[in-house]
Amino acid sequence: MPAKQRLPRSREIAEELRRKIESGELAPGSVLPSERELMESYNISSGTANKVSGLLKSTGLVESQVGRGLFVRRRTQLIRHAHDRYARHWREAGKAPFRSEVEAQGRTPRVEVTGITRIDPPQWVAERLALPAGEQVVRRENTYFVDERAVQIVNTYIPVSIAGDTSLEQAVPGPGGIYAAFEELGHRLTRMLEEVQARMPRTDEAERLSASPGTPVLDVLHISYDQDETPMDVSHFILRGDENVLTYELPTD
Repeated sequence: MPAKQRLPRSREIAEELRRKIESGELAPGSVLPSERELMESYNISSGTANKVSGLLKSTGLVESQVGRGLFVRRRTQLIRHAHDRYARHWREAGKAPFRSEVEAQGRTPRVEVTGITRIDPPQWVAERLALPAGEQVVRRENTYFVDERAVQIVNTYIPVSIAGDTSLEQAVPGPGGIYAAFEELGHRLTRMLEEVQARMPRTDEAERLSASPGTPVLDVLHISYDQDETPMDVSHFILRGDENVLTYELPTD
């Protein structure tokens, strides 16, 4: 049997530090060894020490603070309860899904509406909304913050036949968010479909989410249906993979 190939020295050291972070030996907020300290402790060159730092940054477990060095990231993940966040009792209480789930976890939500426009829909949106040829959509663009940290980018597409000249074209559609506004317009939320995949972020997504190199995102397409099985909206969520946990409670019958 051939001998097991040894990892490069930089990766060996990065893996050792990663294990210490994941075991809790290096607690959140702890400062990591500087490149000079790595050179002295492990008897390595400055180039190897620099590679160690780069490898650690790529894990998403550490963050760089200008002038201070590398620190173990404090990770307080937002739990997204798919089975509860769209429940009617939240709308009746005047709370939108994001606000209700963030406040329920003792944290502070904020939504920044960055644009509301009428556009010709991309093909993937038109197909999921079963739109007739030529119908436009209202696109609502939002960035979601938890404790002033950007954690989600959300673009919502609604047929103009539903949203046109209604509160859905306003930054704040009313108490309970867009799904309460849908119901006021006669579209009662009865069913949802979500498509989830993990991927690496585009450059603009990473910048908006202040994501460290190597941090993946969860790409979620959410489609809502009303009492007539009419698709009401497609919401495209980009969630930081290290800041969000998705939970699903599924029926068995």
